[in-house]
Amino acid sequence: MSGGSLWERERLRPRDLPSLQELLGACDRPLLRRVIIEDFAEGHACVDKARREAMAQRLDGSLDAMASLQVRRGPTKGWVLAPRESYVLDARGSTLAWRLHAALVPLLDVAAAERLVRAAQVPATSYAQAKKADKRLRSLALRAADEKGGAGDVDDWGERCYALAPWEETLGCKVWLGGDWCCRERYRVLASAFWELTFYGFEYDLVRAHTAREKAARLAGGPDPAGEEADARIAAPSGGLASACGLQPPDRFTVEALGRLARRVAVLNHQAHCAFFEQMLDLARRMERG
Repeated sequence: MSGGSLWERERLRPRDLPSLQELLGACDRPLLRRVIIEDFAEGHACVDKARREAMAQRLDGSLDAMASLQVRRGPTKGWVLAPRESYVLDARGSTLAWRLHAALVPLLDVAAAERLVRAAQVPATSYAQAKKADKRLRSLALRAADEKGGAGDVDDWGERCYALAPWEETLGCKVWLGGDWCCRERYRVLASAFWELTFYGFEYDLVRAHTAREKAARLAGGPDPAGEEADARIAAPSGGLASACGLQPPDRFTVEALGRLARRVAVLNHQAHCAFFEQMLDLARRMERG
């Protein structure tokens, strides 16, 4: 993982890109475990020394299982895992959080990538400009995803969810880590992909059973537990009956500050979208030359 020669090549063919399985196997295992625990596991629970050691053993078991699987590329052909950054506002602490994750996105041709970059380059230094530009960007990104067969399985930005996908499929995905990323950031992207794969657990057989049940529930039109939880959070009054009924005047000192922060976050995220599509254009041009 220390050398960046692959990411600096001017000419590339799809088969030149390594798979997620290959890159997870190429990582320094202790470093990869450290990034997974520090950047993802510890964000969900306080991890003491004993639990950290137990988690390291579970991570090793999952990584060993992933390395032994026979991967298949059919459903993910034409898609690539690439670094994508974003910014999130924590309203409670009035702080901004930077995120970097492995996004499963269409492997664009030059023409499609250029359309996205042109749309992204519309000046957006204000909240209104950023929202208007992003609306056009989302439309183009969704169109590109539809062309790759991602309809019904992608978010507003054409990014494909792989939490429910079999490990064999996602591990066969090609990965692009080119760009101005340091080694630690590249490890974070791979750790993000691993964390998404293990969303339903670290044991391969249990994950398969759980995802099968989730898919069956969706096909049957059953309730979405995550959606129900979100609805419950939204419905719960956050400031007593007066606040819930709109009878408590807002704290303008706080509300105005949060509003300004939210507008700044929108501009930052637009800039992040621009940088992401420029990376995709760079990859498309290298593929075209290859």
